[in-house]
Amino acid sequence: MDRRTVTTSIIIIAVVAVLLVSAFGRDADAARTGGQDRVVVRGLATLDGTSFDAPYLGAAVKRNGLVTPCQRALPPVRDGRFAITVRARTEARGCGAAGSRIFLWTFVQDQIVYSSQSVRWPGAGKTTRFDPAFSISAPDGGVGPIVGFAGEIFDARQRRLPPGAHVEAHIGQTLCAVATTRRIEDFIGFSIDVVGPDSIPGCEIGGTISFRVDGRDAHEMPLNQAGQDATLNLSLV
Repeated sequence: MDRRTVTTSIIIIAVVAVLLVSAFGRDADAARTGGQDRVVVRGLATLDGTSFDAPYLGAAVKRNGLVTPCQRALPPVRDGRFAITVRARTEARGCGAAGSRIFLWTFVQDQIVYSSQSVRWPGAGKTTRFDPAFSISAPDGGVGPIVGFAGEIFDARQRRLPPGAHVEAHIGQTLCAVATTRRIEDFIGFSIDVVGPDSIPGCEIGGTISFRVDGRDAHEMPLNQAGQDATLNLSLV
């Protein structure tokens, strides 16, 4: 079964329910964590050569093979037109900086579809124009296969970790994903995308993922394979 069909409910629960609240609420940590370095991407998107409507548009930043969810919120696409705010690395690990590329994704026909092209990071605080093309027949676009997880993190005493914790996902000794916990209203947690060997050799499909948070190991060890995307809370050793 295709990954994006399997994860329809995950997108609604683990992405939309967590991130869409930021469109209505206040990002409590933005002022002191690099929020001023965010960029805005505007443009006209096409789906298989035609303008389209979609309820959500997201952004992923790719650098040195790693892919990190970095949208500030999930705005809609209306007749192909959109504007989306993308986080900087000064705010969240793995997000935009010099040498990064921004890919966009949208949610159409009950699946996530990534853009085939990307736009370079324009520089802190800037706005850039990008006209992405999406194709139903190539949902991975230019990011390649990824497996996503989102949830909260708890220490050994069952206390939820605060914003700013650094999250890493390894397969063996290979770093395959990075993210930073953040606060949106009452939610404090993470969203992370684990890449495959097409992006980074060693991030093997079917490999066991080990999570580390600020250098501490997590008990949970899911697999890096299609259909494993999940709402995943981490508990630290």
